[in-house]
Amino acid sequence: MSTTDAAESARAERRWVRIGLAVVGVVLVVQFVGGVVRTAVRPSPSALARVQKCLTERSTHYEAVTDPVAESAGRGALRTAVDGNGVTIAIGSSERDARRVHDDYIAVMSAADAGSLLDVHRRVVFLWAQAPTQSERDFAYLCTLDVQD
Repeated sequence: MSTTDAAESARAERRWVRIGLAVVGVVLVVQFVGGVVRTAVRPSPSALARVQKCLTERSTHYEAVTDPVAESAGRGALRTAVDGNGVTIAIGSSERDARRVHDDYIAVMSAADAGSLLDVHRRVVFLWAQAPTQSERDFAYLCTLDVQD
């Protein structure tokens, strides 16, 4: 093999390496654009749907609320039971909205009931049928953790 042939072979090899790198770059760009488009086209589930999914995954029944205060929460509300203790979960559109729902409940409850049955955790308001145990409270927090921010 002569020097000319070796130089020609090296140039051809470099050309194929550049073509290969360009193809890899194009594939990466297509993957990125596809991910962005998929995210834009398929919106994420609502806050209420995420709580419902968590409850369903834990075989916990839930139902719609008929409570006008809970229904006024910006991101929806539902009623469920944790270890037999009924709880209304109202999801505010912001911490301010959750505080408003909390304050609306306080306006129609006795101070003693509000202190033991009502809880607000960031964007979520919990109204319990009976004073919750720590285990019941932890379960409710777990299923609403995803919607706290």
